[in-house]
Amino acid sequence: MENPVRIGRQVAHAPYVDLSRVSAEFSSCRTWRYTLSLPFCGRSGPHATIILKNPSSADQDRADKTVRTAAEFVFRHFPDISGLHILNLFAFRGTDAAEVGQVAAKEGLGRVTGPENDTRIQEALNRMGPVLVAWGGPSGIPRALYRSRVDAVMEMLARHPGPIYRNGRKGSDRYPFHACYWGYADPLITIHCRENR
Repeated sequence: MENPVRIGRQVAHAPYVDLSRVSAEFSSCRTWRYTLSLPFCGRSGPHATIILKNPSSADQDRADKTVRTAAEFVFRHFPDISGLHILNLFAFRGTDAAEVGQVAAKEGLGRVTGPENDTRIQEALNRMGPVLVAWGGPSGIPRALYRSRVDAVMEMLARHPGPIYRNGRKGSDRYPFHACYWGYADPLITIHCRENR
C-alpha cells in the first residue's frame, strides 16, 4: 500500500548516537514506522521513551529535525539513560500533519494509527525508564479524531509505573509542546494522565 503523503528531508543523527546499533521497525510497505531506537555511545542503563505525533523521514541511517532535537534533549537531561526509544500517536509516516489529517478524515483513524502501533506503545510502557510526551496539538488533523487518539494513548500512559514528563515551558498535559520546538534548557514537569483523560 503506497503512502500518499510527502516525506520530508533528513538530517544527521546526533553525534553521540551509536549508529551501529540504531534500529527501526517499519511496516513492509514502509507506510508506518512503529519504533525507532537510538542507543547512545558509551552509556549503559535503561532507555527513555518519547511519544511524538507521527513519524516523518527518520530511519536507521538518518534523523529528521524532531528526532534530532529529542535525542539531544534526552542526552543532556538524563545522564543515566543509555538511549531513546521513539514512538508516535500515529505510526503513519508524513511530514505535514495536515496531510496526515486528510488521510485520517478520508480513511479513518485506524489507517493513520497503524495496525501494530498500540501493541508497540504498550510494550514500551511495560518497561521502566522515563517517558516523555511531546505530540503537540492537532495541526490540521481533525480535532475530534485527534482528541480520541490522545485519550486512548493517555489511558495507556496511566498504567505506566514510572514518571511521565512533558515540556514545562509550553503546552498542556493533553497537548504537550511538540518536541520539534523544544529548547535544550527547557524544564520538564510531570504529567497526570488519570486526571486528564
